[in-house]
Amino acid sequence: MTINTAILGAGFIGQNFIRLALQSGDSLRVLDHKECPKEFEGRLTWIKGDMCDETAVRHALQHVEVVYHFISSTVPGDITDESSELIQNVVQTLRLLKLCVQENVRRIVFISSASVYGVQTVLPIPETALTNPISSHGIHKLTIEKYLQLYQYQHGLECKIMRLGNPYGPGQSVMGRQGFIAMAIGRILAGEAVMIRGDGSTIRDYIYIDDVSETLHLLGTCQAKENIFNVGSGQGHTLNQIVSIIGELTGKCVQVVHTDSRFVDIPASILDISRAKILLGKTKKVSLETGLTNTLNFHGIRLAV
Repeated sequence: MTINTAILGAGFIGQNFIRLALQSGDSLRVLDHKECPKEFEGRLTWIKGDMCDETAVRHALQHVEVVYHFISSTVPGDITDESSELIQNVVQTLRLLKLCVQENVRRIVFISSASVYGVQTVLPIPETALTNPISSHGIHKLTIEKYLQLYQYQHGLECKIMRLGNPYGPGQSVMGRQGFIAMAIGRILAGEAVMIRGDGSTIRDYIYIDDVSETLHLLGTCQAKENIFNVGSGQGHTLNQIVSIIGELTGKCVQVVHTDSRFVDIPASILDISRAKILLGKTKKVSLETGLTNTLNFHGIRLAV
């Protein structure tokens, strides 16, 4: 069944999801500030613009059933001007929701973050856990979640919210400011030591990008009444373990350098993914070792035989 879909934001997650949606036969309209990549030319409608351009956003929403909102100007560790980031993330999303209602959009799928949970004493973290974010990024994500649910209640605009762990895989920028695995690979490619904040005991829930894309597609079509779904592997690995596995796969000792930890870094985050498994039928398909192997191969890093 062809679904008329709008995708707002074509970064790492957005482009991987576009590939899956095209394979599934969906009709796509994509809004992004960059030019359309050559691999997508002639296969979808590409609108160059951003969320502050109402004309571009309205164009992207025309005759669309499902909207995927992937745009965010912050990552969990950012030290930002709170007022300007509030406008760029929350206020612009409110404008988007009003346009979705006007254009009769049926559903919006939003990528939130595991950062909304803040510091938790019980792991893995279920969707029912209290939310106490310790970063502006987490506060913005949680605020948008609340407005999405308000618009569902007031206007009937269905919402599905993905509280995402730590995605990784081919296509993630190794020169960016987000994603420990990608940044570690970037340092290895540059012949530099991998930078680890603190003693390396920080625990994160890593999920391969293909699993993320598949779950996003399910959230666009599922009939589940629940709005919020944790999406991760359900397993935790320390930064030190990630470096160790990369070393084992490459057959080399990965050099590291430790720097000061940050107050916005959550000590441990592992997601309870049972809701997605039961209601969406989604289970993790790609192991961490396989995902890292694929990612290292993508970047041309020689693996041990």
